[in-house]
Amino acid sequence: MRAMAAVLALIALFVFPWQVAVLAIIGSALLMPLSGLALGVIADIVYYVPGSAFLPLFSLYGLAATALALLVQRFVKTRIME
Repeated sequence: MRAMAAVLALIALFVFPWQVAVLAIIGSALLMPLSGLALGVIADIVYYVPGSAFLPLFSLYGLAATALALLVQRFVKTRIME
């Protein structure tokens, strides 16, 4: 299930508009936190336009999705164990 979400998010990068791909990446990051960062870097490579942005925004958003997913997973694990 986890690998399938990452593969579907990767396919969404190439098939769907970037807005749909971002939603797929966030969903994938909730299941596999590091996939958010990896797919963010891939999205920056796919949607790169020279001179359009100073920062790699997809990578930064992927880092934020990864951090959020790690916090959510730790919170859920803590609540389940208690």
